[in-house]
Amino acid sequence: MNYAGLFETLYIILFTVPSFSMIECIHDFQLLSRCHAMIEEIRGDTHPRIHLISRFRDAAERMEKAVGVFPSSFNPITKGHLAILQGAARNTAFREIMLILDTQAMDKEIFGATLVDRLLMLQVLFEDRPRFSLGVSNRGLLLAKAEVLREMYPKGTDITFIVGYDTLARVFDPKYYEDREGALDHLFASVTLMVANRGDKGREAVQRLMVSVENRRFRERVRFFEIPNHLAQISSNRVRQRVMEGKPFGTLVPAQVREFIEKVKLYKADEEIDPQGQRVNLYDLRTQALRRLYGLYPDGGVEIDLGEMVDTVVEGMRRGQTLETLLDSLPQYIPGYKK
Repeated sequence: MNYAGLFETLYIILFTVPSFSMIECIHDFQLLSRCHAMIEEIRGDTHPRIHLISRFRDAAERMEKAVGVFPSSFNPITKGHLAILQGAARNTAFREIMLILDTQAMDKEIFGATLVDRLLMLQVLFEDRPRFSLGVSNRGLLLAKAEVLREMYPKGTDITFIVGYDTLARVFDPKYYEDREGALDHLFASVTLMVANRGDKGREAVQRLMVSVENRRFRERVRFFEIPNHLAQISSNRVRQRVMEGKPFGTLVPAQVREFIEKVKLYKADEEIDPQGQRVNLYDLRTQALRRLYGLYPDGGVEIDLGEMVDTVVEGMRRGQTLETLLDSLPQYIPGYKK
């Protein structure tokens, strides 16, 4: 098989072909409600789980393959993330690449984008992309994910976690384990790690970590690959900061993600909504409205355009109504509502 040609096609599709159908659904309450219910279910599960949102259509039929797994909190997904995916695919002929949204990422609270919106951004970007699958995990540790993945794939499948240096450092940090040596033995018995440079941490930093006495026996299971430095410097935090400051950020994220952020007012500072100087965070308003609606309609069975609803609430605030009153009266803005 001509893997070079196959993955050159993958690069072209991933980085140059837009995907716009999902972007039109980001205010659809029924879609948001389904995503919310799924995420809450998996987060509440006491056992490690990976819920598949979409699957590369040939994945289940391939009995011998290399699978790349890219876990992250994606808050938001950036061109740095895509550069890591691109670099990994150049180095290994993966039959399938699975992106995993971490709902309980290590050392990170849920802030910024809701988990539902992070999932929607991934779907906007990766829907219909060949050889990509998308999942949601309720565990941050790679070891827990590896155990689930071993059950999902046939014995002998080559599973490779694609990570940045920061994740590699956490893998070897003893604070995450009761029995560090036993956990790492179990992890590296069946998976390998491909590690990309991030920020100022590159090949030398990886080598220093892997030649230490406590880690050197695992160094054959860790491979380094390099992405361009200007892309390695892109972080989700940098994107959030630039959006908050009202600075251009389009060079840091894919076009579809930029459009998503603009449409839902994600990461933006509070906006003045009337001449009296009343200010509101429009993304927080979207989130508060959704919480009320999830409670009112747990089955998600009503048709609501959340974007229009948020606009209606803002207009009510401009007329002097309080936010709490408007949120309490949300059902009256739903077509067909009857008291």
